[in-house]
Amino acid sequence: MNNILIFIVPPIAGAFIGFVTNVIAIRMLFRPLGEIRVLKIRLPFTPGILPRQRHKLAQSIGSMVQRELLTPEILRERLARGDVREKVRKSISLFTEKILEKTPGELFEGRENILTDKISMTAQKVYPAFLTGLLQFLGRDEIKRELESKGRGFLRNIILQLNVFQRFFLSAGQYDSTLEEKMPAIISDLILNAENFLKEEKVKKLLTGAVTSSFSSMIGGQDKNIAGLLEIKSVDKEKLDDYIFDKLMTAADGQIENILASIDVKALVSDRIDSLDMLRVERIILDVMADQFLWIDIFGGILGFLIGLFQVTFTWFFRQ
Repeated sequence: MNNILIFIVPPIAGAFIGFVTNVIAIRMLFRPLGEIRVLKIRLPFTPGILPRQRHKLAQSIGSMVQRELLTPEILRERLARGDVREKVRKSISLFTEKILEKTPGELFEGRENILTDKISMTAQKVYPAFLTGLLQFLGRDEIKRELESKGRGFLRNIILQLNVFQRFFLSAGQYDSTLEEKMPAIISDLILNAENFLKEEKVKKLLTGAVTSSFSSMIGGQDKNIAGLLEIKSVDKEKLDDYIFDKLMTAADGQIENILASIDVKALVSDRIDSLDMLRVERIILDVMADQFLWIDIFGGILGFLIGLFQVTFTWFFRQ
């Protein structure tokens, strides 16, 4: 019986010791979470390896992610894949569909003040260009001739509304003929006065304020959705989606380096990992590698068993 135990106990004891030591070794990756001191002397291997080296680990993982996982080349390859491009296109289509289904009031709900300010700022910026264009339009020869013609017609209508004595007085003094002859000069003076009038700051504020108020009321009071207002049909929407998709993909391809540099992937990943609670890190790693750790423990038991078996065999061989 004793001879049998000599052959059985060492392998079983080796397996048990190998299994337990691997379990303890894996546990020591995470525990203890803090230092353990006896008589002010820190015990070795406290805290555990990961709590003690968490900052270096976070920095290493951040560097690895930046260097190997989130590189411009990998992102470009990813964006070039057909399935990714199709998902982006569908996302854009859903986004534009939601926008076009809203009325202007719904689209800008809660942002009315911002919208009004933007319209006012735009109106003030556009006003000088509008004024210049208007004056250039009025200064064209064909427009002046048309205004002169309208002015003469207006003058005749006024004269026809006078009584006989008043018309006789105007004809005798040839005032009507004089006014018609001077109509080009009158129109030129009218345009000049209009220019000076429109350039006044008070007038500018009144006109831009009226435009802002009218535009805001028009947007807020519409009951049609944006697609209906702009008369966007399904074909037009597809063209809009394609245009946005092309511009977005082109911009993304050209700005990947700048985007990654502004994000600073290394700092982002390392700071996030460094800020995690160690108990949460332990749960994450154990959830991912539970099976692998179990097999490491089992392998430790198998290795201990083989070492015990080798010891028994070695002892028995030399006893012969």
